[in-house]
Amino acid sequence: YYTSRLLNYSNEDFSALEKAIDHKRDFSFTASGIEAMLNQYTILSDDIPVETPQMLYMAIAMDVSSLVYGYNLSKVIEIYNALSMFKVTLPTPEMLALRTGSLDIASCETLRVGDFITSWTSGDTAIVEDTVQSKGLGMHIGDISSVGDKVKQGKIIHSGKIPILRSFEGLINKSSQNNRRGSLTAFVNFFDPEIIDILSLKSIKTAADKRINSLSYGICLHEIVYKRAKLGQDITLISSRDVDTKSVSEALASNNFDEIYTNWEQQCPDNERISARFLLETIAGERHDNSAYYIINIDEINKQTMYSEPIVQSNICVEFTVPTLPLNKTKPDEPAVGICVLSNINQGVVDIEELPTITALLVDMQTKLSALQTHATPQANAFVKHYRDIGIGFSNHAYWLADKGLRYGQEKALEEHNAWMEAFTFGLLNASCYLAQEIGAAPGFNIESTMNWIRSLPISYNHNWNGLIKHIGMYGLANCGLAMLPPSESSSIPSNQTSAMEPVRDLLTIKDKAGVSIKQFVPECLRLADKYDFAYDRVIARDYIKNVAVTQKWMDKAMSVSVSYNPKLYINEKVPMRVVINDIYFAKSKGVKTMYYHNVKVEGKEQEKSGCSNGSCDV
Repeated sequence: YYTSRLLNYSNEDFSALEKAIDHKRDFSFTASGIEAMLNQYTILSDDIPVETPQMLYMAIAMDVSSLVYGYNLSKVIEIYNALSMFKVTLPTPEMLALRTGSLDIASCETLRVGDFITSWTSGDTAIVEDTVQSKGLGMHIGDISSVGDKVKQGKIIHSGKIPILRSFEGLINKSSQNNRRGSLTAFVNFFDPEIIDILSLKSIKTAADKRINSLSYGICLHEIVYKRAKLGQDITLISSRDVDTKSVSEALASNNFDEIYTNWEQQCPDNERISARFLLETIAGERHDNSAYYIINIDEINKQTMYSEPIVQSNICVEFTVPTLPLNKTKPDEPAVGICVLSNINQGVVDIEELPTITALLVDMQTKLSALQTHATPQANAFVKHYRDIGIGFSNHAYWLADKGLRYGQEKALEEHNAWMEAFTFGLLNASCYLAQEIGAAPGFNIESTMNWIRSLPISYNHNWNGLIKHIGMYGLANCGLAMLPPSESSSIPSNQTSAMEPVRDLLTIKDKAGVSIKQFVPECLRLADKYDFAYDRVIARDYIKNVAVTQKWMDKAMSVSVSYNPKLYINEKVPMRVVINDIYFAKSKGVKTMYYHNVKVEGKEQEKSGCSNGSCDV
């Protein structure tokens, strides 16, 4: 069952590790936690576990050390303690792969299809190969021609993006394996001529045979949409074939898009125009009805990043924001495909004083592990080598608040969380700078964009920022990207943590994991029953967004931000659309980069969504 690498430890090593392993920690699990661990992560033989949780954690730690630390026993014990004491959680792919000999530890990929045939075929191949490997996919299609465009010198009229999306759905369904279906989120620009048709593909108002239900959709917005909607103005729909530019998507990601877009409109006076307000209302309405349309504020993503290259998309859970290029099989060495390797810190048990140790462990471990992977597409391998991107986040925020007697949106809660986030980000940057002294700066590291991002941080100088900035100038960073906030629905269950940053829905929730219904109480349910802030007990979305905004300022990538609404708290038991749109505006005004699920409480039905749509990004 295990990798033969573990046999390279000596008998003396095993004796030392046997003394270090604490089997009593198996009794720190809740009933739901141990059930989730046995059903999701432990290796089974004829449905019988061949390992206890402590053996699992120790075997993972031993494997990591064998791979990157040369069988260093002190490193094994450090990793084991961090895992078994629930200080860190690893993503599902790592929990399943490490110790078994597999190195399929990436959670998801971001892909981009250009407006040429070889890019289409490369995209199709990548979808099949990566779905078979259980990766979730984010696919940007904004540069593809729209329906009615003339191609091949006008000899052919383009059929547009809908047939391509239907093709993606077929490839995902064909490639899904072992009861774990694939997942793909398609990203499209707000000015796309087919935007309204795409916004109807999951609508309850659309005939069933016209829908494409297996996919989710990310709508790439910009400040210009919000401004024009507020003023009651129109936007012009523009195809990639309408304007003379290498990429309309990269133009959207540029700092001067307002000027570029205005020029486009002047070049295309006869193009269709729609109300910007109507567009936002349609997006908000579809989010409210089916929760599968995500908001991507491309301008915020490109303002708050350490990357110098344009970022035009995200991943299936909209927290992974890195540069991508249109797939092209003739350019295998391009770092075109984004690879996501992530993990979380348990905010509920790791205080500010311990953050330097934990951030140093995760940055070093995940960077070195990610370098060992081999991916199906050579452009993905090139991405890993060029950028060394990792994504460290945190979980158990709702418990952290409850334990301190704080509520979402409270000034004291925001102040204390801001202090924790400053220590978190300082620790990540410091660890990456230290690692750069060992292995060199990432080839794609850009000192100017990195320093611009650091200068934008609300630094209080509780840490030696001046010294860190000086060292980054000398050595660079080992990683081009460090922080993001993924969902945390799967691996957080064994350690009985609350999900990422979201407020809890109840003291007891029932989750379906691996075909098993798991009943999970919130941490310290009895002691803190009256301290938790619940998602549906009050109008909480805006206060939750305030906590998100504090977090986003300290993260170089994005966050899986899911908002919740209870119709019973409004007149006629209906959530007013103006409330939803105002919250979208509020999030944008606070610099929030992306918005994931839009949850609505439905009596007698678990309609709310949470976590990664195919489980691969769950931590």
